[in-house]
Amino acid sequence: MKLISLTFVLISVLVSNCQEEVQSSDIQKITFGTSFGACAGYCIQTLELIDGKAVKTVIPRVNPNLEEKSCEKPIDSFVPISSMVDLESFAKLEETIGCPDCADGGAEWIEITTSEGSKKVTYEFGEAPSAIKSFIKDLRKLYEELGECDG
Repeated sequence: MKLISLTFVLISVLVSNCQEEVQSSDIQKITFGTSFGACAGYCIQTLELIDGKAVKTVIPRVNPNLEEKSCEKPIDSFVPISSMVDLESFAKLEETIGCPDCADGGAEWIEITTSEGSKKVTYEFGEAPSAIKSFIKDLRKLYEELGECDG
């Protein structure tokens, strides 16, 4: 019995020592978006941060008079933006929080891709989880700086 307990303790120590903590510098891409189900305008909007640039895309859902638009802006460095998110707290969030787009309230989501994979969290529009609230505020500011993508 002592041998089994000792083996378990040794394996636990080895596993915890072998696990590398994901750093914000490991972030390869961040995608933030909003969507509204009952919408006739630009119902889906995304902001993607990758390779030193921010790319905004707006997509219509049902209006044939609107076309998908995209615009981009160079950003000085991806690292300062990505360092504003606590990956450990983000990893602990549920994939769906609340009731996104229920009663046409809209949905927001953020997806973070690292060398280890990606995780997407979707929540009610305007109701960012406290673990990422300030980071979402910064993403919204960058999103607004890109304007209407009218070219």
